[in-house]
Amino acid sequence: MNICQFKEAAYSTLGLSVEENGPCRTAPLIKVPPHNLVNVTGSTMSFLCEVFAYPMALIEWKKDGNDVTLPGDDPHISVQTRGGPQKYELSSWLQIEGLAPGDAGTYRCVAHNALGSVSASGVLGVLGPDEMSAYLSENMTEMFGYDQTREYDEDYY
Repeated sequence: MNICQFKEAAYSTLGLSVEENGPCRTAPLIKVPPHNLVNVTGSTMSFLCEVFAYPMALIEWKKDGNDVTLPGDDPHISVQTRGGPQKYELSSWLQIEGLAPGDAGTYRCVAHNALGSVSASGVLGVLGPDEMSAYLSENMTEMFGYDQTREYDEDYY
């Protein structure tokens, strides 16, 4: 598990040697999966996916179980990936500009390297302005942790 344990084992086992420096080789692990999102038509949204793997993983985005890798030829979808935030991690974003009802669905972050593959999904809901207003009113308490029907004219000192 660590270099001290290795050195101890090397004294008692003939032929034990370091094959390579670096972390242990591992299949990808999704540290931060995409979250479910609801947004209004015409707006912009982003899904985030953070992955740890050694050797480094390749991250792809797919929609609704299709094998087509996004963004494909869709000009209002973009994907960016960069190293970090930690060593041997990748952060990837899928961004959709000018949301339309057809953008609603399940988006999947797929990470793979020579040792394996893993995926995680987030659901996108796209609502019209009136539907979004009703949705926000119904979910205000859960989203912000307060009840909008309560009177807030009290002193809080």
